Amino acid sequence: MGTSSDGRKQPDQEGFLATHPVFSVDEFCNVVRGGRTSRHAAMRRLRYAVRRGRLQLVERGLYAVVPPGVERFTPDRFLVAAALRQDAVLAYHSALELLGLAHSVYRDAFYLTARPRKDVRLAGGRVRALQHPKALRARGAEAFGVETRERAGVKIRLTGPERTLVDSFLVPRYVGGLDEVMEAVRSVSTLDLDRLERYLTLLDQRRACAIMGFVLEQAAERLFVPGALLDRLAARRPTARIYLDRRQRGGRLQARWNLIVPERWAPAATRANV
Repeated sequence: MGTSSDGRKQPDQEGFLATHPVFSVDEFCNVVRGGRTSRHAAMRRLRYAVRRGRLQLVERGLYAVVPPGVERFTPDRFLVAAALRQDAVLAYHSALELLGLAHSVYRDAFYLTARPRKDVRLAGGRVRALQHPKALRARGAEAFGVETRERAGVKIRLTGPERTLVDSFLVPRYVGGLDEVMEAVRSVSTLDLDRLERYLTLLDQRRACAIMGFVLEQAAERLFVPGALLDRLAARRPTARIYLDRRQRGGRLQARWNLIVPERWAPAATRANV
């Protein structure tokens, strides 16, 4: 253990690496170098650890700890995303995976940040930076619906189930398609319906209200969705018919929502073909 200029003990390099599987240079310097060690000296230590195979340089300024005895190592893509930006929030398919709701393998990781940057390429996939929805940025509400989870001893932030489902329906290309989102809905055992409605209010999108109204209506009994909530969402539906899947033509009209859905998702009682 080292000692900082104010007398507090700081972890040595091995202590730091044991609790930081992926880290930035700045993080390493702030925690380890102490008051008497220069940044230049800290960088020499990192480069030496890379030569020894103890660390892997993931991206300029970002390192991952290589577990002992591992020959072919790829860092955890979620931890990489969380380390790239201090404000990183894992989202879309990455959030589905972390929430235990994903039904497919997806090699790309997605995170939200106020300062998007170029993709980071890992073996077999990318770590991709995206912006928060425009409506949230306009209201300064980027943190709405964000939760904290622990992964490999590291606290990471991700969109919670309510926000993740809404975001995924609106931008399905970041989750592998609408089928993946529908499967995720079937896996959900509970939702904070008040939080979900407040999120829809923040987004202020009639399309989002129609889609989530339709989805909640199908799961009303299982998720204990009150009729009053469905009525409020129905009042905010689009005035013209819209497609759940913008790339598809044909399907069945869900009149309550002015929403045309693929045949495979239409309730058995639906009779209005389009």
